Amino acid sequence: MPDWSYHPFFKPLLFRMPPEEARALTMRLLEIQAGTAAGRRLFRWMSPRPPRAEDAVTALGRTFASPVGLGAGIDTEAVALTLLQHLGFGFLQVGPVSAGARARRFSHDPLRLRDACALVSSPLAGSLSAEELAARVEKTVDLRTPVGFALSGAGAGAGAGVGAGAGVGAAMSAAHGAAAFFTVPAAGTESAEELAELRARTDRPILLRLPFALSMKEIDALTDRAVAAGLDGVVALSGQPSPLLAKGELDAPGVLPGVLRAVERIAKRHGAVLPVMGAGGVFTPEDAVRVLDAGATLVELYAGFVYAGPGLPARILAASRARGRNDTRPADSVEADRPSDSAEPHKPSDSAAPDKPSGSAGPDKPSDSADRDRTADSRAAGEEGAGLAVTGEEAARGRFADLGPYLVGFTGIVLIGSGIFALLLAGTVKLLPYDVEFLGMTMNDLCERNACRIVHFMAHDRVSFGGSIISVGSIYAWLGAVPLRRGEAWAWWAALLSGIIGFASFLTYLGYGYLDVWHGGATLALLPVYLTGMALSFRGLKGARGFSVFRKPGARAWLYSPAGLGRLAMTFTAFGMISGGLIIMMVGMTRVFVPQDLEYMGTTIAELRSINPRLIPLIAHDRAGFGGGLCSTGLAVMASVWYGARPGAAALWRTLLLAGLVGFSTAIGVHPIVGYTSFVHLAPAYAGALAFLVGMALLYKPMCRTDGESRRFSDL
Repeated sequence: MPDWSYHPFFKPLLFRMPPEEARALTMRLLEIQAGTAAGRRLFRWMSPRPPRAEDAVTALGRTFASPVGLGAGIDTEAVALTLLQHLGFGFLQVGPVSAGARARRFSHDPLRLRDACALVSSPLAGSLSAEELAARVEKTVDLRTPVGFALSGAGAGAGAGVGAGAGVGAAMSAAHGAAAFFTVPAAGTESAEELAELRARTDRPILLRLPFALSMKEIDALTDRAVAAGLDGVVALSGQPSPLLAKGELDAPGVLPGVLRAVERIAKRHGAVLPVMGAGGVFTPEDAVRVLDAGATLVELYAGFVYAGPGLPARILAASRARGRNDTRPADSVEADRPSDSAEPHKPSDSAAPDKPSGSAGPDKPSDSADRDRTADSRAAGEEGAGLAVTGEEAARGRFADLGPYLVGFTGIVLIGSGIFALLLAGTVKLLPYDVEFLGMTMNDLCERNACRIVHFMAHDRVSFGGSIISVGSIYAWLGAVPLRRGEAWAWWAALLSGIIGFASFLTYLGYGYLDVWHGGATLALLPVYLTGMALSFRGLKGARGFSVFRKPGARAWLYSPAGLGRLAMTFTAFGMISGGLIIMMVGMTRVFVPQDLEYMGTTIAELRSINPRLIPLIAHDRAGFGGGLCSTGLAVMASVWYGARPGAAALWRTLLLAGLVGFSTAIGVHPIVGYTSFVHLAPAYAGALAFLVGMALLYKPMCRTDGESRRFSDL
């Protein structure tokens, strides 16, 4: 189940199911695949490359092939470990498990809070006994990755009146032979005596899971006792307490700041004496790198693995290699770069107040978060200031340069008006006076031929043409109003390339010897405005002005994130518009018609010439104009999606939505009105419209539901 199949297909289906049923179904399918040698080989072949030697870390007395591990709560019954190990994990965890088997207590455990990208789970969830789970692990074929057991103090095996510590100890003894290490809850085992008793039960590494809702003083005291008792590490932190389930623990992007503070505190206080396994809030490669940079030796995935997909471990390793472990920026300095469009169900408290629980939520924004926000704001302000800084010479001519974007935007407004006029003309089924003079016959005369199909065909071309120039005009208006006013060079090049195709398509009208004086006059009148706007806009560009601005997108996006998939869908649409427009222009200058056109009109080229020798040049003029408008729109959309789309660019999203709805509704909607319903003819438009709707839906949250602009889309 690699990312390319998980995100587009399986995840939408699984997320329609209750989370426990979805997890059970997934594990059952993986169990079936793991049951055969061929299935295991197929999974290994489809999985990412295994971790490299440079990814290995030494901790807990052993070497892990990767610092990234699978948290408890995924493969709770140890049925798919032999497959999951190939996803880039250095360790796997099963559980939570107690000494005795537990029946499922809640029908809705775990809970999925989709809008918050969160999972709420309970340590009281149903499970096998520790002994049965250990037996399954020992029988797993081809298992080469160490398996840890997440132990729970509650359960039938603890017995009546038996404390949590005794229950954990009993589970530890039952699973001793299969476990590479144990993680144990702090609740019920936090006293020095209980920790020492657990230490005496096994020679396996023991890590203490620290609760989320602890103050820094409490974390210090608990970790000090863990070191004194000889424990081998800590897990920081358990999920944020949630009232949605009994003893519920929530894992979501919003818990990461608290995890970073705790990890950094423990690492600075105890260093290598007490290795830290970072847990909670890890949903992207950047999240994992921050946790490791804060001082964690290992990092585990839970909810992030569900939401970000099975490729997340391999992407974390790639990000870690690219970043290098020499970059040791503190967690707070990197947190400001976190994408802001992930919903945060909880705002952690100020760690500077040692007596205040770190998991409590206050009415005001915490000071360290405010500092990070101010850091991000000042960084953005610095970049903005650098982009707006001008020399004395530029200031002298600034008022002229500022006029350029307005002229480009005005060009777009004129195009919108021209498109509306074309739609009205086609809707009234009339020819322009110059068209009548050129043909020597009226629209009524022409409508008497072929059941008016020729007239309807011409109207269909003009409606499509009108829609295309409304679309490109909308994008030009946005280019002038936003990116060109900012001096962004990509917008200038986008307007230039799109304009070259749009204005040059006027010359294609001459391919069949017809010069539309009205259309040509309007084009020639608008051209100086456009050229002047482009010339003045160029003088106001900031930074690099060359074609090299197209080397890097305006905002990075992981391919299988909503933004990545949305941009891919929009790229498909834009490419179809560009190629379709070029084909229509070429056909307009050569053959003019495709077979479906002649079939619809019920005629041949020879018959059209016999009706009026100037009829084909007139139709070719309309065809070439539509092709030019379509290609020009595609170029503008392609550039806008790759270089203008970024978190917070809601105005661009609305502009693209308007352009697409107008363009596709006119190009497709006119066909059933005139009775031209050939599926072969309309198939490219259907495909483009579907990709457009999917792309815009996927891009809505990344582009609109964010606070401020950034240069990276969230992976979620």
